[in-house]
Amino acid sequence: MSAFLAVYVLGVNPKGAANRAFFVLMLAFVLWDVTEAVQRAMPASASPDAIEPWTRLTWVGISLVPAALMHLALTYPEPALGPRTRGVLALAYVPFLLWSAAVLATDGVIDGVSRNAFGPGAHVAPTYPIAAALYGAWLYSSVVLFVASWWRLRRRKAGYMPGVVALGLILGSLPAGITETFWPLLASTETRMGLGSLYTLAWSVFIAYAVARYHYLVIDPVIEVRLPRAEKHGLGRGLNYLVLEPGRTTAMGAFREIVSTTPGLCVSALPPSQIGKRFGLERTPILWITSSSSDDRSLRPSSLEFELLHAVVKFLRENPGTAILLDDLDYVAQMNGFDAVARFLRRVTNQASASGGTVLVAAGLGTFPPDQLSLLRGSVDHVLEILRAPAEVSVPDGDHVLLLVSAQESPGALLAAGARGGLLLTVEHPSKARRRYGDAYEIVWVTDADVDGPRVRPRSLDAEAKRTLVSFVGGHPGADVVIAGLEQLALFNDFRTVLGFVKDVLDLASLAGCRLFVTLAPESLPAHQVAMLARRFDAPLGPLGIRGPPPSGPTTAAPGSRILYRGPSS
Repeated sequence: MSAFLAVYVLGVNPKGAANRAFFVLMLAFVLWDVTEAVQRAMPASASPDAIEPWTRLTWVGISLVPAALMHLALTYPEPALGPRTRGVLALAYVPFLLWSAAVLATDGVIDGVSRNAFGPGAHVAPTYPIAAALYGAWLYSSVVLFVASWWRLRRRKAGYMPGVVALGLILGSLPAGITETFWPLLASTETRMGLGSLYTLAWSVFIAYAVARYHYLVIDPVIEVRLPRAEKHGLGRGLNYLVLEPGRTTAMGAFREIVSTTPGLCVSALPPSQIGKRFGLERTPILWITSSSSDDRSLRPSSLEFELLHAVVKFLRENPGTAILLDDLDYVAQMNGFDAVARFLRRVTNQASASGGTVLVAAGLGTFPPDQLSLLRGSVDHVLEILRAPAEVSVPDGDHVLLLVSAQESPGALLAAGARGGLLLTVEHPSKARRRYGDAYEIVWVTDADVDGPRVRPRSLDAEAKRTLVSFVGGHPGADVVIAGLEQLALFNDFRTVLGFVKDVLDLASLAGCRLFVTLAPESLPAHQVAMLARRFDAPLGPLGIRGPPPSGPTTAAPGSRILYRGPSS
């Protein structure tokens, strides 16, 4: 088990310092367990001389555990491994070398072979009490170091995974110290109890989960092969920009120009396949913010201050002069809170300034209130605001669509937008919905009523509704999914839940090749919330218009977007 976890976690990220530390720790467990298994497999007639080399090797494995734990405590979450940190890591293994020499070349720790109910083991030397005290101090200091690291992070989302590791260390190290280190002293026996395999297994499971779940990504810097047709934006290199626009064309276009001559990293909530197809990012690494994929380069929306921050800062630090596009800042702010996003942006722009990098931060126009926008302005060098007037739009086949129409106009609007039938999620009674929308849809009723037939409770979007949609798109690739009357779901859920649900359904539909249609009554939600939803459905824009002052009334429907608007019916 330990060997498998060692190979697996190292394979997740061979260059990660935390992954390497875990690999060393698992090697210590393997050495401990294998040599102990060899001792217990020997026949009862085996001589002490044949057993003793294996008992000493077991203690070498035991001696390696505190050093590997210290290594893990210093590298998880992964820091900047400068010369000073590397020197500390080297010093962490000095006690191991001294302990190995004492175990293998002297009788100061163990001096022979003894037996207990579990089989043969090491006989402790007369000087063992001193050795046990020193070893216990060394072991628990590594545990304390890790717990202290977790304590500093506990109030942030970044503290969850270190907390898992700390819990595993505490659950394993406390009883291990009693039965494997101090047992000869407490019970006046000649050898330890010999339950080490139980503790190594517990440690392995806890630590492997936390280290493997922490996607500390290795990103190779590359540039795009094909140059853009013509340079339209001409943004200065080494500066930080905030781009506010209804769609993504300005930020993506400027970023595409930059990465034609210098490597870059794109962070977006849009699926990478769509980014490559629409904006020509064929080689640039893309980190996808999503809860619907377990791909190596997908990050959970809640990982802002942990995985995402470390990945972006590491890329800038290790690749001076490169570019970062932080797309969908409004969505990330809604999922994590504005204060967390403001801190995140400040750290990223500080690192970019220190390493000569260029940062483009993109958000939907009108998605931040004035006070928050003022703080964001202070984190960048320039702000670009792209203004658009509403215009007639067409809906390209395959695009997801947000329909800003009343409930009465929804069936006709869906038909005009090209919906062909599939799954319909609605608050209307199924019999009424069937008459209005036709027989081409499987209808799921959103209701608290205890009824027969498909239904989901309105306050269970993350569980029942999402599970229903996952099942449908998995069995009907290429079909349409319709959420009719999104404003009705907002009556039962906060906006963060509604936005996250729409984002998850968009991602699931994209992965299955399905189209998502969402109807929303005009002016049923505050303007900034509609702007956030609108940006989830945007499409390429036409020519640009750039202004300095903020607009007095930003629009959320842009030419080329997948947002169809109809005013209230007369």
